[in-house]
Amino acid sequence: MNTKDLTLEIATRQNFDKIVYYWNMLPDPDPILRKIGKDINVYRELLTDPHLFSTIQQRKAGVLSLNWELQQLNSDQSHYEIIKNLFNSIDLENLIDQMLNTPLFGFTVLEILWQKQGSLLLPAKIEEKPQEWFFFDQFNQLNLRKNLNSPKLQGEPVNPFKFIVIQYKPTYQNPYGERVLSRCFWPVTFKRGGLKFWITFTEKYGNPFLIGKLPRGSSQEDIDELLTSLENMVHDAVAVIPDDSSVDIKEPQRSSSVEVFRELMNFQNSEISKAILTQTLTTEVQDTGTYAASKTMSDQLAKVQLTDQRLTEKTINKLISLIYQVNFNSADKPKFIMYADEDVDKILAERDQILINTGIKFTKDYYIRAYNLLPKDFELSGANPNKFSPSYSEQSAESKSPNELINQLPDKLLQMQIESTLKPVLKLINEGEDFEKVMEELAKTYPYMNTNQLEDLMSKLIFISDIIGRQNI
Repeated sequence: MNTKDLTLEIATRQNFDKIVYYWNMLPDPDPILRKIGKDINVYRELLTDPHLFSTIQQRKAGVLSLNWELQQLNSDQSHYEIIKNLFNSIDLENLIDQMLNTPLFGFTVLEILWQKQGSLLLPAKIEEKPQEWFFFDQFNQLNLRKNLNSPKLQGEPVNPFKFIVIQYKPTYQNPYGERVLSRCFWPVTFKRGGLKFWITFTEKYGNPFLIGKLPRGSSQEDIDELLTSLENMVHDAVAVIPDDSSVDIKEPQRSSSVEVFRELMNFQNSEISKAILTQTLTTEVQDTGTYAASKTMSDQLAKVQLTDQRLTEKTINKLISLIYQVNFNSADKPKFIMYADEDVDKILAERDQILINTGIKFTKDYYIRAYNLLPKDFELSGANPNKFSPSYSEQSAESKSPNELINQLPDKLLQMQIESTLKPVLKLINEGEDFEKVMEELAKTYPYMNTNQLEDLMSKLIFISDIIGRQNI
């Protein structure tokens, strides 16, 4: 077998599409845009539809409502502080909102404006740029358009340190990505057309018909005069007519026709909801809806929002990598994550349960501080003493390996609680001779730290270390 062929790409578009090879531009394969002969800007016009806009905001809100955290991991303390201060200084919520346009338009391009800050080069501005200014070439690389008025469209590859391209479900055949708004084009178009006819119908048949009657043989002047009186009557409800004339009022039978227009609008709205949210129940109240159905719909929406969350985290971590490549010679970088408040509460409760099972007894003050409870909201059972006791269960320690005990303390929670203090704390634990010596050194290093919180954390860490040490012996 010739193993050299295994390392070569054989099925390439350069071998099959000579037109693309000549133009160096991969045409946008979107069937809607190709059929109507317009660019992606036509999808932005769809956003004026109220229902479409509300469903997009609902999808985005699931990610925008999350908290964010920068995990230090093994990164350098000074580098971590630089990245954290940068994220606190920029409008991160607006930047994430722009990133979330990616599923709508298939791909999003962010341009980074770098600025010198001392010896560092950091992003001063990160902004989304219109998709129609870019195209993908025959190698699926992003290009910035040039000479738009030239008969031969030209472009130049973008600088990867200057532009970040985000793609939604790209493929070799379609690097422009899947566009959710492409699925909304016809529903919005039909909805607008139906709404136009509905308004015309309402204007025509919304008011009662006035029928004027004149004696046979009346002159045209009398007919015109009565017609003018009827027109005035429509607006003013007052008319003066000859005593030998009469006016009949007929109400139009339009209920069935109105329902046809309403059903058309509801159907198109339903199609839009399915395209954006993959379901309809969270945007449309259904008489036949059940709790089980609504729970299923809510879970499905949560999965869609989780996909958007991962897309956002991946993009921001890519930005962190660019900052490190420009400024720092280190492979250890902090990590950007997003989480909901209930996720943290769940992790905290699971951790506390694990520690309780190993013999730790928490005080009432701890529960008030950790879970934001009021003293009158709960009472500790008699089995729990009011004072922390650094004892442990030999049986529980013997049944767990050191790695299992360490892994029971979630990384996210520890990072969130002590952040930048974690590394120096562990260092002092390893080098300290006893508990009092460690506390003395920590007090010198962090004179403004909350002593009660530090003592609580140190007691737990030393307790776990004690278990692991005894088990290893």
